[in-house]
Amino acid sequence: MSPDPELFRHQPPPRADGWLPVTITHLEIEPAAWTRRGRPPGLAIRIEHVGAPTVAAYRELYDRVGRPWLWYERRLWTDAALQGLLDRPDHELHVAHDGSALVGFFELAGDEIAFFGLTLDYIGRGIGPWLLDRAIERAFACGATQVRLNTNTVDHPRALDTYRKAGFRSTGSERVELRDPRVMWPDVYRWPPV
Repeated sequence: MSPDPELFRHQPPPRADGWLPVTITHLEIEPAAWTRRGRPPGLAIRIEHVGAPTVAAYRELYDRVGRPWLWYERRLWTDAALQGLLDRPDHELHVAHDGSALVGFFELAGDEIAFFGLTLDYIGRGIGPWLLDRAIERAFACGATQVRLNTNTVDHPRALDTYRKAGFRSTGSERVELRDPRVMWPDVYRWPPV
């Protein structure tokens, strides 16, 4: 299935100076505010808690889900630094599959949903809100009294709305300029993306 080019129209084209302006929105949710929205998908999706992910497997997962949304920060980490994160006792990685196909994942770090996303083939099929419910549910089950996450203006165009509909409220935003992975690695991050 080929992704809809409209999904990426909000991403600005690469600039010659190599910087990417984004607005990051920080959000949080408490149990009383949580609105469970996700209906079970019409697929037999299983979620696996990966207890001891390898660096190589994590990098592959991060890239497959995050590349369209210009995730790149973890690409800059050394293997040792990334292994240190994966070994933290408050770190959890949960991967969703449809048979052998990767659907997406969520990553918890204490009371934060550090990363959350779907592969392009599963976007627009009602799976996002359902998987988000599973991430929130797991974070609260691990003892969080509130759950934090952030999104930015190059993420999926409906990401912020999805989080708000689940009950997340904004705690602030910041406008920053990040290094643009499309300039750093033009052979990996194609423009336009599809």
